[in-house]
Amino acid sequence: MKSDKKNLAKNTISLVIIQILNYILPFITFPYLSRVLDVDKLGLVFFAQVFMDYFGRIIVFGFDFSGVRSIAINRDNPEKTNLIFNSIVCTQLLFSLISFMILSAVIIAIPKFRLDAIVYYLTFISVMFGNLTFGWFYQGVERMKFLTILFTITKVIALIFIFILVKNNNDYYLVPLCYLFGTFSACIISIIFIKRVFHIKFFIPKIENIVETIKYSSQFFLTKVGIAIYRQTNAFVLGLVVTTTAVAYYSSADKIFWAVFALYNTFIGALFPYMSKNKDIVFFKKILKYLVIIAIIFSLFLVLTSKYLIIIFFTEKMLTSVNILRIFSIFLSFALFVDVLGFPLLGAFGYVKETNMGYIAGGLYNLIGLLILCLMNLINIYSVAILVSSTYVVMFMHRIYYIRKYNLLSLKEGTG
Repeated sequence: MKSDKKNLAKNTISLVIIQILNYILPFITFPYLSRVLDVDKLGLVFFAQVFMDYFGRIIVFGFDFSGVRSIAINRDNPEKTNLIFNSIVCTQLLFSLISFMILSAVIIAIPKFRLDAIVYYLTFISVMFGNLTFGWFYQGVERMKFLTILFTITKVIALIFIFILVKNNNDYYLVPLCYLFGTFSACIISIIFIKRVFHIKFFIPKIENIVETIKYSSQFFLTKVGIAIYRQTNAFVLGLVVTTTAVAYYSSADKIFWAVFALYNTFIGALFPYMSKNKDIVFFKKILKYLVIIAIIFSLFLVLTSKYLIIIFFTEKMLTSVNILRIFSIFLSFALFVDVLGFPLLGAFGYVKETNMGYIAGGLYNLIGLLILCLMNLINIYSVAILVSSTYVVMFMHRIYYIRKYNLLSLKEGTG
């Protein structure tokens, strides 16, 4: 148990470094992109990223939950670990092909997407390679230092090429190409790590193994569907119904919000494999007290510094984003506890269905809200920000209901 807690501490530090790189390095490029690109072109780049995130979630298919859990439980069994790894990777490659075909059909059928097809294709390929760096494997074996290396490579390479290649508004299509250089490099290096450090042997598993993998992870994929609805669909709908300029304003606030969220969420990422293996409810409750304090501090910080953060990272021409960020900030604590009370607690104790239903309930609430706003012609960046913020409250209440129902916080050490 002590060695597991030491691994938890090491992995948390690695994930903190990852999130700093994952968000701070892009925020070095955002001010530059905000200056060289018009707001509508910047919005197009953001819109393409949001759109491709749907395909990214199909490619991941919940393996960042199911894969982490399966590897964490079986990591002392090399044969089983090899089978799990190859079954997941083959499934991801299959889903990548299906996603590419769907994207091509959309681009061919809809003029709005056909006009900037190269942006969407390059963004898709970048997202595909980014999801084939096997992050779920490194989390499962609790060796997050390798993830740190991969994220550093991805972000630094992308940053360098953006400064080299993107010089004016006509170079907007090169932005996803720069990200592609980074994710492709990280993917190749990850394959080398997997073979040489962890001695994973690549092979094509039996069809029944792939089917079993898909079946097991489908429940976790439902979580991703729910998350995609309330995290990505809002900006996507703004791009379709309003303008890409609206996407730029909304996404600028959204990116800062999730950057702060991710710093908090790094510990949750390290806590999940630990809780899956040990089910240490006493330790969880101790940690929860500190997380409450941190959540309140983060919320206050964002509310008070929203204007300055927008100016620093996106320049003064994006000041419309300030009030959006403030709306997000007020509800930040609810968003944080939706995740920490999810898989690290409910999911780790076997209540995967209940955890997934929380995300799905939030997604449906958000989707219905978007539909109502569209029908009433009330959809804009502020109404959407309020809608998604209230979604966190709905999901938080859903979490509390099941935690109280199963008396999880009343369990004794070693229970489960």
